[in-house]
Amino acid sequence: MAKDRQSIKSFGDVSKKMNLTNRAYRGIHPIPVNKIVGSVGRVQDLLPGFKLRQPDARYYRIRKVMEKGEILPPIIVYQTGDEYYVLDGNHRVAVSRELGTEFIDAEVIEFFPSDRRESRTLKKKRAEFEEVTGLQGIDVSEPRHYDTFFNYIQDYAKRMELFLGREAQIKEAALNWFLSVFTPAVQAIVERGLEDVYQGKTLGDIFCYILDYKWYRGQKEGYDIGFEPAMDGFIKEILGKQEPLEEKKSFMKKVGGLLEEVLPWLKRE
Repeated sequence: MAKDRQSIKSFGDVSKKMNLTNRAYRGIHPIPVNKIVGSVGRVQDLLPGFKLRQPDARYYRIRKVMEKGEILPPIIVYQTGDEYYVLDGNHRVAVSRELGTEFIDAEVIEFFPSDRRESRTLKKKRAEFEEVTGLQGIDVSEPRHYDTFFNYIQDYAKRMELFLGREAQIKEAALNWFLSVFTPAVQAIVERGLEDVYQGKTLGDIFCYILDYKWYRGQKEGYDIGFEPAMDGFIKEILGKQEPLEEKKSFMKKVGGLLEEVLPWLKRE
C-alpha cells in the first residue's frame, strides 16, 4: 500500500539527475505492473497509485475491454534499473493497477548513465531541443545533429497537419516522430550491427549519418528515396558491406509490425 501513496516520478527529472544518455532496445516482454513508477511527460495527468487525474471515456472503454480479458497492444516504457516509466500507455497502466493485474506486455527501451563529457555547445543544443520538443534522452555527440532532428520533426509536423486536417503542435509531432520514425530506425541500426562500425558514436549519431546520406541521394535522384533504401545504400556505398537478403526481410517484418503498433495518429491508450 505504501507504493500506492508515492507520487508519480518524472522520467525527465530522473534522466537529468542520473545522466541517462545511453539506451538499448530490449524488445517486447511482460513487466511487473508494480515496477511502473513514472511517466515520460505526462506526470501532471496522474495521481499517486497511477490513477488518472481525470478519467475519460477512453479509460472506461479500455477498462471494459480489459475486464473481458481481451489483449491490447503493448505499452511502451523506458527502463532504468528495475523501474519503468510510461511513454505510451498511461490509460492501460491505470486500468491494470485498478484491476490488480500483476504483469503487462511492454516494449522496453532501457537507459543507462553515461560518463562522457559534453561540450558547452552540445549541452546547450540538447537543452534547447528537449525544451522545444519535449523529448528526453536522445543522445548525440555532435551539436548539429539536434538541428537535423528538429528539421525533420518540423517536416513531420507538416505531414501530420495534412493528414489530420488541423494544426499539429511541435511536441505532439515530436512524440509521434519518435515512436514511428526514430524508434524503428534505431532498432534497425542495432540489428545491423552499425554500432560496432561506429564505436564511440551514439545511435542518434548513426541515425543522422544515414539521414545525411538520404538527403544526398535525394538531391542526386531528384526525389526522397525513403529511409530503408537510404540505409541499404549507406551500408553498401559508405561502409562497403553487403547483407544477406534474409536478414533484410526479417528486419522489414519486424519494423513493419512495430509501425502498425505505434502508427502515430491512432491513439492506442
